[in-house]
Amino acid sequence: MEISTFELLVKRIAPPPAPQDVARRVVQGYFLTITNLEFKPLTYRIRFNISKPNPAGDPDRTLFGNAALFYDIAGANTPIPLSGGANSTIFGGTFVLPPRQTASVQLLPNPSLFADQNPDFEVRGFVTLSLPRIQGQPQSTTPVKVLLNPEIRGTFLPNNFPGGAGGDFDQINYPLTVATGKALNEIVSDQRIVIPVITPGVLQSLPTDSIESLLDADDLEKSQSLIQLMAQLDGDPKSLENLSDALSKLNIPVRVSST
Repeated sequence: MEISTFELLVKRIAPPPAPQDVARRVVQGYFLTITNLEFKPLTYRIRFNISKPNPAGDPDRTLFGNAALFYDIAGANTPIPLSGGANSTIFGGTFVLPPRQTASVQLLPNPSLFADQNPDFEVRGFVTLSLPRIQGQPQSTTPVKVLLNPEIRGTFLPNNFPGGAGGDFDQINYPLTVATGKALNEIVSDQRIVIPVITPGVLQSLPTDSIESLLDADDLEKSQSLIQLMAQLDGDPKSLENLSDALSKLNIPVRVSST
């Protein structure tokens, strides 16, 4: 389901030659508070669909290498691996939420961006949430209930950050409209496997070598990856095991063997 829009920023609130007293830097992140209202643990997949960089390849207009994903239930932030390559427009991660528990899921700019005296990092797009198949099986045969509260939080950094003593810090936060217009929502678990349609050109080089990133790939990218994996098969049991493992990570309940 679609949740909301999002926008990550690390940039000056007024570009040069604006006076220094109004040129502080803003660091802005996306926060989603989510409650699993069911009486069983559920695995969620969150995806961030970004607008295409303009011009293409602009490193300041992508999440690749610039952001990190975390979640926190009632303790320290736990990193979530963020999939997506240099040319991706979809990035995502998976997390488990115990029954009747609430978590904060956070997409934050990397701290390495803060030290730039004239940063220009700006990425926006929309967020979706799903219940992926686990070991080839749907997590629920009926819609599951969740509470959702997305928001943007930002911090204004002083001009001399990170150097100097003290500093003038301010913070802001504001809620985002949930796409459904309500906090209580239902998510339908992925029920079936979609077999990608193989079209001409699928033997082109893969956009990424990461199996994890294929969870957020389109059908063509999945087709390319599966064909390349199958083309590399030989009689080595290890190769067959690796392919089976890759299919499992793609939530395809198929195992390959030599017998």
